[in-house]
Amino acid sequence: MKVLGAFGSKTKNSQLSSYLLDEKTVIDAGNLIQSLGNDFLKLDNLLLTHAHFDHIVDLPTAIDTFYARLEKPLNIFATQEVINILKENIFNNKIWPDFSNIPLMNHSANTIIFHALEYFKEYSIGNFRLQPYPNFHTFGSCGYVINEALVFTSDTSLCYHTWNFLNQNKNLKQLIIEVSFPSSFNHLAVLSKHLTPTLLQNELEYLQRDDVKIYINHIKYEYIDAIIDELKAIGLYKRVALLDDNSEIEIG
Repeated sequence: MKVLGAFGSKTKNSQLSSYLLDEKTVIDAGNLIQSLGNDFLKLDNLLLTHAHFDHIVDLPTAIDTFYARLEKPLNIFATQEVINILKENIFNNKIWPDFSNIPLMNHSANTIIFHALEYFKEYSIGNFRLQPYPNFHTFGSCGYVINEALVFTSDTSLCYHTWNFLNQNKNLKQLIIEVSFPSSFNHLAVLSKHLTPTLLQNELEYLQRDDVKIYINHIKYEYIDAIIDELKAIGLYKRVALLDDNSEIEIG
């Protein structure tokens, strides 16, 4: 996995959420154009975790930018709720053309093809085995269990499914989980269904193992120093690794 965008805010020094599993499959569309360039044309599959803007921002513009050179449709996988949000609010011929009904110039298929995912059902997508699960962040949002090796929570709040997966399957050795705000923002974090260092510390009490590699993502970049200081103060800093743009993780 190559991290194309690791953060929850876009700044001069940080990019929005996007994770390349291999050259044909990516999770979320926060940073596709700048990071991939012409390699966007190699993509077959885009898995979305939810429809918040920081996770979909490059999808409409990338389709427009590369439309004339696309030789195959882009398969977009998400829950039906997320697909409905995209069709109603983005690809609605008002905000953006409905590319799910626009044929490619170089192919008979439409430019994008939506595929609805069901929670807890296992799928083979590209070279990967994936299982979406509810992460209690927004309506229809999901995390993914990837290749029975890694749990990717995406944006999440308090979520017992994450810990159930890790406690019940010892093959799951890696966890990517978010921390968006410092704990002084706990009220906002709870209302917006995100985690802080103290909320993560509380959640980790449900993890009954000490052999899971834990990565943190989705930090709001303007608070990164405060979050690092807090992780050190509460004793979590040595237990976790903070993802950055261009980080790489070997899944498994």
